[in-house]
Amino acid sequence: MDRLTQLRNQYLELTNRVLPDLASSRKFPVRYNHCFQRIILDNLFDRCWYEVLERKRIPAYQQLSEEQLENAIALANLIIAQPDSYLEQLNQNSLQWRGHQNV
Repeated sequence: MDRLTQLRNQYLELTNRVLPDLASSRKFPVRYNHCFQRIILDNLFDRCWYEVLERKRIPAYQQLSEEQLENAIALANLIIAQPDSYLEQLNQNSLQWRGHQNV
């Protein structure tokens, strides 16, 4: 398995299983995989991810470079390691870039 495939699999494991599983025991503002992916990708690019990547061609994570995937995985691991307020702040960043008021 090549490095890019390994990174993609690790990203998917974190966003599809690990983070949603943690949401039930922690006070996360989100619980679904697509929400974690939105938050991570938006914060990776400091804007809505679809301002950088194509929305419909292929899944966003498949458009990421090795370095971007490494950074996305690092961000997911920070969400796990940091207090719940860290994810709350990342979520607020994402919502602001999308024009939503604080919720």
